[in-house]
Amino acid sequence: MTTKKKTSSATRAQYTMEFKLEAVRLVEKGQSIAAVARSLPS
Repeated sequence: MTTKKKTSSATRAQYTMEFKLEAVRLVEKGQSIAAVARSLPS
């Protein structure tokens, strides 16, 4: 078995705690995760 190494390191988005809490709040209120993902800015 061979393993492939990533040739480039992609930079991951960093979100604030406020952003994350808002996303969780929306899901807990009954919105689907997909709907929340579409509604929040990226």
